[in-house]
Amino acid sequence: GKDIIAQSQTGTGKTAAFLIPILEKLEVIYKPQVLILVPTRELALQVSEEARKLSPHSNLQVAAVYGGEPIYKQLQAFRRGVDVIIGTPGRIIDHIFTRKSFHLDHLKFVVLDEVDEMIGKGFLKEIEKIMKKVPEKRQTLLFSATVSPEVEGFARKFAKNPSLITSKNDDLPSNTEHYYMEIASARQKNQNLITFLSSSQADSVIVFANTKRKVEEIKNILLDNRLRVDYIHSDLSQNRRTRVFQKFRAKKISLLIATDVAARGLDIKDIAYVINYDFPQNREFYIHRTGRTGRAGASGKAITFVNSPREKNQLLAIARQRNFKLERFTSPTR
Repeated sequence: GKDIIAQSQTGTGKTAAFLIPILEKLEVIYKPQVLILVPTRELALQVSEEARKLSPHSNLQVAAVYGGEPIYKQLQAFRRGVDVIIGTPGRIIDHIFTRKSFHLDHLKFVVLDEVDEMIGKGFLKEIEKIMKKVPEKRQTLLFSATVSPEVEGFARKFAKNPSLITSKNDDLPSNTEHYYMEIASARQKNQNLITFLSSSQADSVIVFANTKRKVEEIKNILLDNRLRVDYIHSDLSQNRRTRVFQKFRAKKISLLIATDVAARGLDIKDIAYVINYDFPQNREFYIHRTGRTGRAGASGKAITFVNSPREKNQLLAIARQRNFKLERFTSPTR
């Protein structure tokens, strides 16, 4: 019943931690009782799937509400009646303020999942607008892999005397091994990637790049070298992105090239390797990219390509701050 800020390393089950107790307290009334705000469409779909799976009520109505999907489907869901709404801030604002299809009178729980990421993406004004509209009598739950000063400031405004629950461990899964590979040129980077992927035999690898253009470039290089690969970035339609994730999750494809749209919150089991083809743009990106492997007790490896002394020093600094061992990656077959 208390408001909370919960911080825990990625892959430890934050989604189940808020869904299970909430769902057990609900009675099905076909009116919005729970609002879960998330930073991406993929996470909205993932959390809505989990809510359906974990619900003790077979007739509980769950709706995922996000941009990039036809609005009429969401309006139909609201008209039919929905108990749990999982959505991205922009589309939730559309339903509350513009279309007036989302009525908040029965709302009991507001969850902000990956709240640091939502603030980092510039959603703070939208979230504040939503929070000012939700009923005063509610339970507010903030979940995050990192608790920044911005998250604490937000919590002071909108949560009532929140309990802070933090994990004893750091933000990174302890059973992920971290490596770096020094690269002299773009050509060598591509060659090392091809050699590694051709010899590793791993059945699940994500390669991260910083831009959409670079993702497509890597995809074409790998296809030219007869490696089966798919890719994802924010310019793809939501249906296409969903299909790609489903194929990757079902192990129908073993190799995924992605921008950081894939780095947050997405739970795909047994990813053997995360490869940072491009150096992450900041420390948090490193944490969340590499957090895709080594989840929920599984082991995994993260390899970062570094092509300057500055990048190497930045990576060593992250390792010191986060207290993990960082080694040079010497052999593709290691």
